[in-house]
Order: sequence, then structure tokens, then C-alpha cells
Amino acid sequence: MKKILIVLSALVSFSALSANAADHYGTAGCGLGSVLMGPDSQVLAATTNASSYSQTFGITSGTSNCTAKGGMASVNQLPFYVEANRQAMANDIARGSGETVADLSMMFGCEDVGSFAVSMQKNYNRIFSSTQMSNQQVSDSILGVVKSDSALSTNCKI
Repeated sequence: MKKILIVLSALVSFSALSANAADHYGTAGCGLGSVLMGPDSQVLAATTNASSYSQTFGITSGTSNCTAKGGMASVNQLPFYVEANRQAMANDIARGSGETVADLSMMFGCEDVGSFAVSMQKNYNRIFSSTQMSNQQVSDSILGVVKSDSALSTNCKI
């Protein structure tokens, strides 16, 4: 029991230190992995995020180094978010509303969620052009839609 308390105490101390580096969590993105492993252990951080599903919660709740600043720092989380939420996201984009669309809008720092949702719905076939698309391809398609839509380019921080 003492060993567990010591380990937990060390993790809490380390997470407090790494919280100062919230904007520099690296390519593994935010989530429990970024808090526990820091920016220098990207493989371990990504593994922790993937196995604990903490990144989705962090993005949604704004915890675990997942800030709501929007813009490119948050967009770096897009492939991880797509992987964790692909089916729900496809359904929400097709419907033109929903939690995952709102989360995507936040990731891009968009001020108007409604226009973001309309653009995503209008471009559903571009985003999900094939059922064989990888998560990275879906992420790239979403990013392409945001960059090419003139209304979103002024509404979002990208």
C-alpha cells in the first residue's frame, strides 16, 4: 500500500510539473499520457492515451492539458479524436449537429458552431469519400474542408 501511495504521489508531482508545458505536449497530443509522460515520451504518452481513452474526455472537458484555445495546437489532436470517435462523428456530421461536431468546432477554434456544422454536413461525402479511408485521411479531409471553406476560414482559427 505504501508503494502505491509513493507512486501516486510521484505521479501527481510530475503532472504538476508537466502542466506548465501544456502547450508543448508534442505529437501524442493531450490527455493522461501527456500529463504522466510529458513531452519527451511521445510513444508512451500516445499508448497511455489510446489505452485509457482519456484524450477524448480531456478534449471534451478541457482537462489533461487539453485546452480550449483552438487553432493548430488543438487541431494536432484531430487524428486521435477521429480514431476514438469515428462512428459517432460520421453520424453527427451526416446529421449536421451533435457533440462530436461541436468538439471539432472547438478544436478548430470556430466561433460559430452552426456554420461549422453546416459546412461539415455539406461536405460529408468529401470527408468520408470511402469506407476504406484511414483515420488520418478522414482528419486530412476535415482539415481540407475547413481550409477551403471561406466562411470557416474567417470563423475559425486556422
